[in-house]
Amino acid sequence: MDRREKEILDKIQKQTENIEIPENLGPDRIHRMLEEKEPKKRIRVYRMGALAAACVVIVAGIAVWQLAGSRQEQQTVTTPSDNVINDSKTIATAEDYEQVYRYIEAYQEESTMESGGITEEYALDGGNFLTNGSNGSVADSKSAVSDYAASTGDYSQTNVRQEGVDEGDVVKTDGRYLYILEDNEQEIAIVDTASGNMEKVSSISVEEDYIYEFYLASEQKKLVVVCSHSGLNMDAVKVITYDIQNPQKPQIQGTVTQSGSYHSSRMSDGYLYLFSDYYLQDQARKEEPETYIPMVNGELIEEKDIYLPQISQAYMYEVITAVNLEHPSEITDSKALFSKGGDVYVSNENIYFYETEWRYSSNDVTTVRKVSYKNGMLTAEAQGQFEGYLNDSFSIDEYKGYLRVVTTEGETNSVYILNQELEIVGSITGMAEDERVYSARFLGDTGYFVTFRETDPLFSVDLSDPEHPEIIGSLKIPGFSDYLHFYGEDQLLGIGMNVDEETMTTDGVKLSMFDISDPADVKEKDTYVLENVYSTDVSYDYKAVLIDYGRNIIGFSGDAQGGEKYYLFAYDEESGFVCNMEEEINGNGLRSVRGVYIDDTLYVVQGNIIEAYSLKDYQKTDDLIL
Repeated sequence: MDRREKEILDKIQKQTENIEIPENLGPDRIHRMLEEKEPKKRIRVYRMGALAAACVVIVAGIAVWQLAGSRQEQQTVTTPSDNVINDSKTIATAEDYEQVYRYIEAYQEESTMESGGITEEYALDGGNFLTNGSNGSVADSKSAVSDYAASTGDYSQTNVRQEGVDEGDVVKTDGRYLYILEDNEQEIAIVDTASGNMEKVSSISVEEDYIYEFYLASEQKKLVVVCSHSGLNMDAVKVITYDIQNPQKPQIQGTVTQSGSYHSSRMSDGYLYLFSDYYLQDQARKEEPETYIPMVNGELIEEKDIYLPQISQAYMYEVITAVNLEHPSEITDSKALFSKGGDVYVSNENIYFYETEWRYSSNDVTTVRKVSYKNGMLTAEAQGQFEGYLNDSFSIDEYKGYLRVVTTEGETNSVYILNQELEIVGSITGMAEDERVYSARFLGDTGYFVTFRETDPLFSVDLSDPEHPEIIGSLKIPGFSDYLHFYGEDQLLGIGMNVDEETMTTDGVKLSMFDISDPADVKEKDTYVLENVYSTDVSYDYKAVLIDYGRNIIGFSGDAQGGEKYYLFAYDEESGFVCNMEEEINGNGLRSVRGVYIDDTLYVVQGNIIEAYSLKDYQKTDDLIL
């Protein structure tokens, strides 16, 4: 997908996210329609973006109809001007609410001039600005070291972006109990596995809210639930913390709320960091801050805690709140980053909020703001910018105080290294012309990234000298890997699609094992193609993969001819990839399939159905319908 296609898709996504869509046209349904399981439905790779865009336009049509009603006149959309980005390295704090309001006025005035009311940039629906946003997801569409999904005992954990920083999910385990978000999204089932047979022993229910995901803090014996909340005159995100010392009788310990729709969250050192997107109301009134300032636990965020954007306009906030799990009804700290929409990467010490300013007369520019976090306290550190956009959060990484990014700009790609003040100190530009970044991973002083158009170049980059990064290797192979995962010390696992070089059509999910013992001479030493498997959830949801190098497990689901299946692989030097299990998935839910293990049992969860398999002989041992 080129920049323009990506921009259109992002705009459509934001302009339709609050509109009620018929169930048969929902995003997951559209995805499954695109990835139909018949062989004749194989999709030419270079047309995937266009097909996706065309399908989303169906939803956009509904949005236009709802927004415009019986309006007959066609609106003329003019080309927006390129906004000037503030070059200051210091993040400015609002002096007062009136200063914040001036940013809103600037945006509204320019938008009105450009299109006479309904612009390509935003539309009004139900009192909200629906805006162009990031390429991420609420749970956050893809590191410092190796085995991110490795177990800490005899059970698996959620595959996360950054080692040491936990993420919420829809299935968790503590080594005995399974905690599973049910299909109604209002109940978390607690299932006991101790007897060898699964038994639902209790549940956590929210009557008026809907659950996005949850955390399991095993040491503190707490379950932290993130859900939507419709309060008086505002939509909000609610965090409910439960004491689960007795999982059969969970007890509420505390609740916090903050304005906006759920974006993402992270947990580190006993604190939850919550991110929400707060879109401004169309009835914002200058003398009434409550109409344009976000709230946390019912209180307006103070002026000193609002960080101003790098451009002269804004219309939304990224609200960040820290909650101490020991005092789950209290807010440790809160900040609001005024912006036009972006995404978040969280390292072990800092939060990076990045957003792309799409340009028409020059190169696209991504701005980034760094906010440090420690013991629940948030501090603005620096801001900077670089050309191009990021494929996902795996294309941005912090290491030894430096921020490394891999970007795509038009038909070329770049690597930038920024110092602690977010000043560019080193770069490589003009890489892989006519390609775009599909996946990336960083390991210490080396970065790896995959681009694709016709063949799959896996690039390795030496980042040991931040001022002089250097491409040291390039490997071209058929197909592409859109997810990369380190597997042991000198191996890099790729999961993606195989591509027929003559017809340029995908013909199955492809696993690749790369030998990275010499980053300057990377080799693809083993491959495995699941023929007639047309997609895998791993491509867009990294939490959907179960990878444990210590147990030699690689598990994920795939859309195959005849239905969805769960695949479990092992890998060794002599045999390469070995498929130990290929089982039909009987559940049917909107969320991605999860595979988790406890001791020698694998549990495959889809919707309200759990199926258990032995990890010794891979035979089915039990199932449960919630």
